[in-house]
Amino acid sequence: MKGRGQATAAVLAVALVAAGGVYLQHEVGPKTAAAGPPGSAPSGAWFCPHGGGTDWTVSLEVANPGAEPVPIRVRTLGADKPTPAKNYVIEAGAELLLPVPADSRERASIVEYFGGWVAAGWVAHGGGGEGGVGAEPCMPDAGTKWLLPDATTVEHEDSYVIVMNPFAADAVFSLRLFSEKPMVSTAELTNVRLKPYRSVSFHLNETLLDRTTVSTQLDVKVGRVAAATLGVSDVSGVRSTDGVLGDPPARTILPGGFDQGRTDLVVMNRTSGRVTLGGSLLQRDGDQPLGSLAESSPGADSAQTYPVMTDGPSTIDLRPDAPVAVARRTYGVVSDSGSTAGAAAPSSAWVILPAVAGAPSHGGLVLADPGDEPAEVTLSFLPLGTEPPTAPITVTVPPRRTVSVPREWVESEPGVAVLAVASSGTFVPAAASYSLGREGYATYAVSLGVPIPDAWIPA
Repeated sequence: MKGRGQATAAVLAVALVAAGGVYLQHEVGPKTAAAGPPGSAPSGAWFCPHGGGTDWTVSLEVANPGAEPVPIRVRTLGADKPTPAKNYVIEAGAELLLPVPADSRERASIVEYFGGWVAAGWVAHGGGGEGGVGAEPCMPDAGTKWLLPDATTVEHEDSYVIVMNPFAADAVFSLRLFSEKPMVSTAELTNVRLKPYRSVSFHLNETLLDRTTVSTQLDVKVGRVAAATLGVSDVSGVRSTDGVLGDPPARTILPGGFDQGRTDLVVMNRTSGRVTLGGSLLQRDGDQPLGSLAESSPGADSAQTYPVMTDGPSTIDLRPDAPVAVARRTYGVVSDSGSTAGAAAPSSAWVILPAVAGAPSHGGLVLADPGDEPAEVTLSFLPLGTEPPTAPITVTVPPRRTVSVPREWVESEPGVAVLAVASSGTFVPAAASYSLGREGYATYAVSLGVPIPDAWIPA
């Protein structure tokens, strides 16, 4: 009887563990791993709501700055069942480019990694009469609240919100749209149910047409999702912008460069009062107050766009008197634009993924130091093939400045990820590059770097 009781208890224990695992998978979903010390075996995921369209091409960029190979698993989501998962190995100190399905607006991808850490992002090239390139890093977390500032629905501009559910349980969420006018919510945007491993797109023009600024707040009631915006313009090409997870940061650092000198700062104010937009413009020759922005005060529950004139590599270091979600939209020398949601803080080590969609290309990297001490940054390539890469270089970024990495070094390895590590100071990097066309200037894209967790910074 005693043996039978022990056996029964063991069976019940196994059943409880199994049930708990099913519950965690369905109700909570896999958790992105925190950085672990070398020698541990972490796992995590990157969420990539890249979108797509007729005859579009999208490539995932996955880079491993570590000293050991890292296995990954990739699948792409859409309106129907996801694609079968594919397994790859990212070699130590190398990068892999992975084309993924991109035949419709709602397309999104998941990159899971095991036993190490990798950086992931995407480059989307419009097709079917839609031109331009959008590039962004993928997101390390899913969540229950997203702010998506960057959208416009004026003539010749179409804007979309891409939402992905990367887990094995339904997600239920609602969207609210903000512009210069009062907030808008409709039945079609309320309590939307998204099946497991599916993604969906929302065409914002169908709800708010002819608005200079349209920003979206996404609130999740059940599950967790990841979200980004996709802009498709007859005039300014394609651009992608990550959403801001949770409450916005108190400070946002938005680097850019190699553009025509025109920048739009999109501001989404979800506070109950007006916000004063303080901060600085960090350029190669010095920093200056954002005087024109300081005179502007976006009202409560509004979204507005402000023009900023820049000259060469530049960074908007925005420090409002209350947290707001922002995006920087930069215009290239041709008819294409790039966009970034910026970084909340500088760091000492980054992976900078390329923002080019093919050859010919003109790659560009900018480094911003928003701190009070110089940043000594060593840059090295994470090669795509077996050939030895170009030798690393070191660039000094003065405090409160933005500098360009020498173009001849960047273009020696076109379309290759870069590892950037500071021996002193901290910084924020971005890729701002041209590609395609007869001379390599047909498209323009901006992509923020991916910060490396402290425990995984290479020696």
